[in-house]
Amino acid sequence: MKKALMHAHTAYMVTQFNIDNIKILQDLGYTVDVACCWQDDDSALSPEAMVQRRKKLDDLGCRIIETASLRKIFNIGELSKAYKQIKAEVEANQYEIVHTQSPIGGVICRLACRKARKLYGTKVIYAAHGFHFFKGASAINWLIYYNVEKWCARFTDLLITINKEDYENAKKFKAKEVVYVPGAGVDTHKFVASEGARNKIRSELGIKDDEIVLLSVGELIPRKNHAEVLRALKIMKDRGVLAHEDCDERVQPKYKIKYLIAGRGKIETELKEQIKNLGLTDNVMMLGFRTDIADVFAASDIYVFPSHQEGLPVALMEAMSVEMPVVCSKIRGNTDLIVDGEGGYLFDSKDAKSLVAALNKALVDNETRRAEMGQINVETMKSFDKERVNEVMKELYSNI
Repeated sequence: MKKALMHAHTAYMVTQFNIDNIKILQDLGYTVDVACCWQDDDSALSPEAMVQRRKKLDDLGCRIIETASLRKIFNIGELSKAYKQIKAEVEANQYEIVHTQSPIGGVICRLACRKARKLYGTKVIYAAHGFHFFKGASAINWLIYYNVEKWCARFTDLLITINKEDYENAKKFKAKEVVYVPGAGVDTHKFVASEGARNKIRSELGIKDDEIVLLSVGELIPRKNHAEVLRALKIMKDRGVLAHEDCDERVQPKYKIKYLIAGRGKIETELKEQIKNLGLTDNVMMLGFRTDIADVFAASDIYVFPSHQEGLPVALMEAMSVEMPVVCSKIRGNTDLIVDGEGGYLFDSKDAKSLVAALNKALVDNETRRAEMGQINVETMKSFDKERVNEVMKELYSNI
């Protein structure tokens, strides 16, 4: 039976983005092993959730190869250990296909496969979920990551990119083949709100009918840039256009806003302190991890996605698939999805005033206009649907 190896730096990358790819390979007649570092994960999952994550792979019959950490570029000992582990597995099993991903993990794995490519004809696929060099990235990122990716492309049979900017950059490399795939695919039917969800969630959170709800969903880490939204709301409050507990009743604020942040992560305490220090406790609610996110979407009016860096953001695509108008940062990946003024509004992720301007545009729009934007986003998502992406991946695996 043919053999394939699915490799990533953490188990999260495998279970979040590659379960369908594993199934496709199995349908094509491959047995699939999975290599990753199981413990090096920032998602702060409970032990029960970690068990469920492993069960997904066990249920698929995958053999799990636990590797050393591949997160820190200067941890030479761990990188060397992971390199030796992967090299030994690849050469012992003589895989027909090795599918790797992530900047550091992708480098180590491709180097470990060099001998196998020559001796056994192993085909190496590298999926770039977002290069660390991009418009607006630091000079050091371009100096290091661009040149490393360019060099490693020589050991790559198929280089997959998931946004147009990365695709244009990757075409300059010497990989045997470079392709664009519209992300990992999004399940456009995933979020189905329960009956009466909008009223139920708003009642639970104490949100009034005349309040406009902004929503952000995602891990609480600096890259996701939730703090920029808080700074923008502070500007709006200082300008007297944001309703708050201490506002002068003689001057009616223009907007009554609740900003909901759903997710957890390492800067949660920092964000809570910032909300308090900016005097936004009346306008911002941190929801933590929610299992009823479909209902939270239904209770919200505008999706805000302020991230500094993305490949092709699944969270944004999910919001678009449930008809939400969007205010998002003007960065690689986001601009593949949103045309300014059509499905939403774009802003500079490093400029709170730019975000204020984009929010103002979205808030001025009435419900009918926001609904039209939501419909535009639903149409856009048809091109990024998981079923379509799976067909593309099946063809790529077959042809290689």
